[in-house]
Amino acid sequence: MKFDMCGAAGVIGAMEAIAGLNLPINVVGVFGATTNMPSGAAVKPGDVVTASNGKTIEIINTDAEGRLVLADVLAWITRFDPAAVIDAATLTGACVVALGTTTTGALGNDDALMAEVIGAAQRAGEPAWQLPMFDEYRELIKSDVADMKNTGGRAAGPSPPPCCFASLSRTRGYTSTWRERRTASPT
Repeated sequence: MKFDMCGAAGVIGAMEAIAGLNLPINVVGVFGATTNMPSGAAVKPGDVVTASNGKTIEIINTDAEGRLVLADVLAWITRFDPAAVIDAATLTGACVVALGTTTTGALGNDDALMAEVIGAAQRAGEPAWQLPMFDEYRELIKSDVADMKNTGGRAAGPSPPPCCFASLSRTRGYTSTWRERRTASPT
């Protein structure tokens, strides 16, 4: 659980760097902060939760809670009508299986933004590789009792969570370009 906050730490560090460099850009930094404490009211497999935009999510795996927090935060920031969204998260060990511990998995819906961000990562000495985000992956997160499931199982492990985000944000008129930097090992 200690590495689960690495995405939030990256956002804080990026905002500090942007402020320190006095860059002439408008950037909003957002992160989800929560606890994951067992109790009698804890979320259980089979529960259905409602995201901030009204979408319902069937809980299949309680250890896949980070993607719920991230999806809710990303749905929430659409109120700022951003030109682009870049997130950082440590959501899935499937990226380590696919790419090892030295390469970041990246997913997105805009080829130009993806090229820009992957190029920046490589110039910084942090290799990144684009993973697919096919529409067909939505089938993996279909639920009989909710709008979607919080995990698609082992198949295409790193990619269904972004599809979950895309489904969540779509109901809020999300039109921004989006890209995600995904790693399950600290960078």
